[in-house]
Amino acid sequence: MTPGARARRALLVDVILAAIVAALALSFAAGLGVVAFFALPLLLIGLVWIAIERLVRRARRRHAGA
Repeated sequence: MTPGARARRALLVDVILAAIVAALALSFAAGLGVVAFFALPLLLIGLVWIAIERLVRRARRRHAGA
């Protein structure tokens, strides 16, 4: 096998591996986007819930102490 043919074969293998890695990265990134789409509103709802509970607890303490 000539050095030129060996270089072309190595380049072909590199291009195929790069395409596979790119496809996996895009698939992974798209999956993260879907997870974030559902996780962010749930996180915000949870934080608001916790804030409301703390405000209610604080108001009850003030009311009980007054």
